[in-house]
Amino acid sequence: PLMKILRILIVENEMSLAMDLEMMIEKIASATFVTEASVGAAKKVLHEPIDFAFLDVAATKGKTFEIAEILELKHVPFVFVSSSPQDQLPVKLRSVPFIPKPFYAAQIEWALQAIAS
Repeated sequence: PLMKILRILIVENEMSLAMDLEMMIEKIASATFVTEASVGAAKKVLHEPIDFAFLDVAATKGKTFEIAEILELKHVPFVFVSSSPQDQLPVKLRSVPFIPKPFYAAQIEWALQAIAS
């Protein structure tokens, strides 16, 4: 089990899905959440320490690719959680782990294993 309390960024414009994601994560890790629906709001928290991020590709007012690039520069692990096809991602982001919607707890747990190791 992960002992550290993780600070997890969720960028998701459907609040019910964001809450589902939070509940799944809480079953497997101690976490605090920064949940944002829009790209602009999410960008404002990127200067804060973040341990992991779940990004919906299509957020309110734009795609989350710029956020993904900033997270990569900061060496913050993240996954895309999206109903968009993976091949619509920019080429340089196609190697990022990708969880299609609807997502399942096992997939979320698999994503978080990346930081447990």
